[in-house]
Amino acid sequence: MFLTVVLVTLGGFAPTLAADLKDKVKVEVESVGLHPGMDPGMYVCAFGHLHIKGTVQNLAGVALGQIKMVGKAFDAEGKLLGTATSSTKQPTIGPGEKAEVNLEFLTVTGPLIQQVKNHEITVVEALPKP
Repeated sequence: MFLTVVLVTLGGFAPTLAADLKDKVKVEVESVGLHPGMDPGMYVCAFGHLHIKGTVQNLAGVALGQIKMVGKAFDAEGKLLGTATSSTKQPTIGPGEKAEVNLEFLTVTGPLIQQVKNHEITVVEALPKP
């Protein structure tokens, strides 16, 4: 009976801990222009897809596993042009450490790339490294 109560109680805290940890990840887009005529951190790969490159920093007091994020690209009127998902490649990101991120927008190609006027990147998962 005691074991069941402990598991239920700990299970109730796990989502809260995960939500708190993703709020302790700082996302920065590279400040260097990677592609002439584009905002800093943006470039077009050889396949013609828009990319946004940057870093995430672990501001939590614990090591984190791979950090997952979602990016959205918008035109000047706020219309969503495309989305991208990515995870850090490093298996562990210690407290205070940074890791590179590269979001690839597979549906933002050709003339759509020039229409991108705004973007947002959101951390959707940051779990403690066991």
